[in-house]
Amino acid sequence: MKLSRLGAVSVGLLVGSTLAGGLLGDRAQAGGGRLSEQLRLYTAMMGAIESEYVEDVPSDRLVSGSIREMLRTLDPHSNFFEQKDYQTMQERQKGQYYGLGITVQSIDGNITVVSPFEGTPAHRLGIRAGDVISRIEGEDARGMSIDDAVKRLRGPKGTPVQVTIVRQGYEEPLEFTVIRAMIPLHAVPYSFMVAPKVGYVRLQDFNETTACRPGEGEGCERELEKALGELRREGATAYILDIRDNPGGLLDQAFAVSNLFLKKGQLVVYTRGRTRRDESNYVTEEESPWAGVPLVVLTSRHSASASEIVAGALQDHDRALIVGETTFGKGLVQTIMPLRNVRGYALALTTARYFTPSGRSIQRDYATTALEEYYAPRDRKPCDQGSGEMKLTDSGRKVYGGDGITPDYCVEPETPSKFVAYLIGRQAFTGFARGYEAADGQGQAAIAGTGTRSQAASSKVRPIRRDFRVDDAVLREFRAHVESRKLRFTDEDFTRNRDEIVRRLEEQVLMQVFGEGEARRRSVAWDPQIGKALALVPRAELLIQDPETYVTERERDRRLADAAVGPPAPARP
Repeated sequence: MKLSRLGAVSVGLLVGSTLAGGLLGDRAQAGGGRLSEQLRLYTAMMGAIESEYVEDVPSDRLVSGSIREMLRTLDPHSNFFEQKDYQTMQERQKGQYYGLGITVQSIDGNITVVSPFEGTPAHRLGIRAGDVISRIEGEDARGMSIDDAVKRLRGPKGTPVQVTIVRQGYEEPLEFTVIRAMIPLHAVPYSFMVAPKVGYVRLQDFNETTACRPGEGEGCERELEKALGELRREGATAYILDIRDNPGGLLDQAFAVSNLFLKKGQLVVYTRGRTRRDESNYVTEEESPWAGVPLVVLTSRHSASASEIVAGALQDHDRALIVGETTFGKGLVQTIMPLRNVRGYALALTTARYFTPSGRSIQRDYATTALEEYYAPRDRKPCDQGSGEMKLTDSGRKVYGGDGITPDYCVEPETPSKFVAYLIGRQAFTGFARGYEAADGQGQAAIAGTGTRSQAASSKVRPIRRDFRVDDAVLREFRAHVESRKLRFTDEDFTRNRDEIVRRLEEQVLMQVFGEGEARRRSVAWDPQIGKALALVPRAELLIQDPETYVTERERDRRLADAAVGPPAPARP
């Protein structure tokens, strides 16, 4: 029974992935006879599927799926990258590509804009979330795959691409000619003063644009240094660093960020693996002007990997207070290995584990946990009920390993009421917000170096400025919008949830029209985690100046809180 040429190539891919670079040298040679026997079994199985299965199945799909399942038996994070996935990962790490500056997805067969990146050609021309791209260079885009659409939208720097957009509220399609440019994937998309002397910095990624590595020179300034410096010039003497939902990224960038806030000579993280070459200690190498500023770090259950390295290092050295939710718990080191003789493919193989300076393992248990539960855990230990091995920070505070980084102050994010969650789930706020646009974005426009947009206006779309507020008239319009969608509600639903509806509307309208940064400026006023962080800035300053006193006062507060709650009620027989 012979394999087709495609099947043979696919099996060759499997062999290549298994033996890539000798899989770190001599390791793959152990049990070589058993490996050959298993590969013969695999080849025979592929042949049987190709010749006997009820439908024709592409061999490359079978092989890719089997490789992923093989890696899944090791741990949840070892992975196999096909060509387009590997390219996407490289672009994210480099922090740039050439194109329009939008993210798109297919919704009901339509290429739909999810969001434009602020400052990019698409954003400057007024392309916005919810826009449906109906034609690209005159070609019908309906039913086009995302990959095909992205290939057509991207291209060499400085070249134009014509797109036709269908937008809610406009009777005729809108024509845009966009000049492709370098699109930065910002690690720090926005920062601003959140209080008279407190700066807020949103850090959403760890890529090559995040921070300067030690040794890159005194004049080096990347996105994080630039944001910190600008806020200092605006009067900031303390900072809130928001790494909520930050999935991580490059290890050397986690080290660079930690180096900004720690003193010279402090351990950031260490790795331990199967062999000595997988053992590394990362120790700060330079003095930093930010090592003495009060700092509060915001985390969420989706903060992972590099985010946890930074949070763990700052917590272990009593350098910052951590506020929010217990982090994800991803403490496995993946080494990216391009596959020999299989161009464009790569293997991300776990080769070591991360440990914080106090010796905590960041990694959450996965051996006895279902994959669905691992990626979306329903139950995590409260802040005061540490799990895993207990360790001590520099000043003697208790911290626990084996389940991510537990905050010093657990604060749950705002959760919507049942009625508001119902409206969110049915896209009521998003749909309503698409009825607004920036007041300076109407009419014919030609922006030098960016492109042109068609002259169009609509009486159904309301122009607004950044000081937009939801008043009674807007609420009535929103209620009419909900009614037109035939969604269920009562008068009491709107009355009881009025304040929350107002907040959600303002945030979503500003998000749709002006971007995430403007929406965040408004939402900090009711964000419970940012509110707690602001209240803790004096404590963060005390932690730096006198950590022992901070620990004493913190323990006193715990005792008072326990006394206020009282002893548990006696059990009834």
